[in-house]
Amino acid sequence: MTTDALYTGERPGLIARARDILIRPQSEWARIASEEPAPLIGAYVLPLAVLGAVAGFAASVLYAGSFDLNAALAWKAVSAALHVVFAVAGVFVASWAINALAPRFGAEANSGRAGQLAAYAATPILAAAFAAVAPPIAGVVVGIGVIYAFILLALGTQKLMPVSDPDNNVPRFTLAIVGVAIVAVALIATFINPLIQSGREALNVAIETVAPTPPPPQVPRRTAAEEAIDRLSQANASLSLSDPARLAEQFPDTLPSGFARPSVTSAQRGGISRADSVYRAGAATLSVAIIQFGGDVDPAALASLLAIKPDGPRDGGYARTQAIDGRFYAEEVGASSARYVVIGRGVVMIAEGRVTMDQARAAIETIGLQRLETMFGR
Repeated sequence: MTTDALYTGERPGLIARARDILIRPQSEWARIASEEPAPLIGAYVLPLAVLGAVAGFAASVLYAGSFDLNAALAWKAVSAALHVVFAVAGVFVASWAINALAPRFGAEANSGRAGQLAAYAATPILAAAFAAVAPPIAGVVVGIGVIYAFILLALGTQKLMPVSDPDNNVPRFTLAIVGVAIVAVALIATFINPLIQSGREALNVAIETVAPTPPPPQVPRRTAAEEAIDRLSQANASLSLSDPARLAEQFPDTLPSGFARPSVTSAQRGGISRADSVYRAGAATLSVAIIQFGGDVDPAALASLLAIKPDGPRDGGYARTQAIDGRFYAEEVGASSARYVVIGRGVVMIAEGRVTMDQARAAIETIGLQRLETMFGR
């Protein structure tokens, strides 16, 4: 388009008009004044509103990172449609208000010119919808767009609907339109917004019926013993398992309280080496196990093997676990038995039988967990 066409009534395209009204409003209002009024809802307001709504919808979906059919996605689509509806309705209301109030300020009522003034002044608000692609600044851009829209209204009033005494009446006329806008927003907040929220709740129920939200994945809850094994296997377990016969060599012939050793067995499988010894003192029997675990041991499998009970009272006794200096200790006391488990750095020791807890603990301390850690840990 040439400069000569500026005031000939030739109407530029959608993008050119929006660009020019934003960056050189004075000359563009003069050009608009030379044009014959024409319906602008379908030709100007609606396309910009739809483009802004699509941009906002796409941005919200991309930032959410989910394309599943759910209530959130459906509401994003409804919000985009509402943006278009409110944009068109807002221009209609502004056009009506401009045409109704203009005679009070010495201008002639002219619905065509009022429509032009309302549609083109709304350009910054329509364009601000594209700021949804940058959420951190979207609110600021929309606020600036609203302010700039009223500035454009003031700049275009005298070009399209000349008022008497423009120095005084243009600001007053602009403030009157601002007042109408505030009243409209208040009415929407009071009467329309509750209806929208009710509709959103109904939509959520409908979508939940059609496409129920999948339950969150069940994360297996790990026991304290599993967590201790996992932690110690990563940091302190041996890179390779020892011959279980070496573990069997660590059992002394006797233990405190007169326990003597009649037998020892050993085995290796499932990422562990294990040696078991039985001690007897009269009618009392005490079983002691030394287990070495590697870095690739399955914590859940080993914890299941150890069969550590959760804390709490037991028939005639109790179960108690605790962590001290990185090691895990478990005591289980019954009416006539005791079980003592210590998970150390790459080594587990178990003492159990028809004995007291003091006798089980003495067995572990006599063999020496720290000595075994030094020999069979990392």
